[in-house]
Amino acid sequence: MKNQIGYLLLEAFRGFRSDKFLSVTSVITIGICTSVFAGLLLAFVLVWSLGGGGASDSVIRVFPGPKYEGQAALDGLESRLHRLQGVDSIVFVSKDDALEEFKRDFGDEMIRSLDWNPLPHSFLIYPSIGYRSSSQNKLLLGRIRQFEEVEEASANSLYLAWLDKWRIPVAGGSSLLMLLVAGALSLIIHNAVKLNLYSRRILVENMKYCGAGHFFILAPFLLEGLLLGILGSLIGVASLAFLLALSRLISVNIAAQVPFLGCALSLMGATAGIAAIASARTVRAFLRGHNV
Repeated sequence: MKNQIGYLLLEAFRGFRSDKFLSVTSVITIGICTSVFAGLLLAFVLVWSLGGGGASDSVIRVFPGPKYEGQAALDGLESRLHRLQGVDSIVFVSKDDALEEFKRDFGDEMIRSLDWNPLPHSFLIYPSIGYRSSSQNKLLLGRIRQFEEVEEASANSLYLAWLDKWRIPVAGGSSLLMLLVAGALSLIIHNAVKLNLYSRRILVENMKYCGAGHFFILAPFLLEGLLLGILGSLIGVASLAFLLALSRLISVNIAAQVPFLGCALSLMGATAGIAAIASARTVRAFLRGHNV
């Protein structure tokens, strides 16, 4: 058993040793394809997660009227807001907190001459997952505006509407392009395995005549295709990390929507699966006597 496993591993690495140029070229080409795949996967994950309205994207800011700034009135308003369907959590922002936020974002030059705090209290309302789309967010916003204690309520309605509009087209386009890249990956691995098959076709034919089973012949080339796919996918993972680093320069919130580990494992798993299928089909066609 150990001898058989050793033989399979030795044969799997033979292509890397006998034709280093072909192996390196194949890995680089696969890496380029997986890098494109990584970009498309990133676009798909981003538009799908943002398209449903992230917690920070769909937040509703509520400003109570001047007559309701007492603690009892604020507590009563918060209690009523909590009873609304579609509300996940509420954060109270006091005047002092609002002033600190204003100074952090815009500096204190505009309010330095004032001896009082002109900013009002407010509530940040984070909708539940089912209420983060544009239409549901508007529905919740309309209900909040009906409260007599509420002077003003606002949300990112235009932004959410834009996300809802482009969510399906971008996700569908990314999925279609990922299928095309998967087809290109399959062809690249098919050609690499095919060349190795022809370089060792006499050995394969002799193994067939000696009664070797199909799996025993197929396994080394299957492992070789898997190795090519996994090595190439590492380049794609590096590209994914680079793209995420670039997105963090634009917005930390956007980058936070992407689970890097999950995307990296999905990319490597998809590439390995494509490599295994392409290698198995190539060797099976050869064993059936087809022109591969």
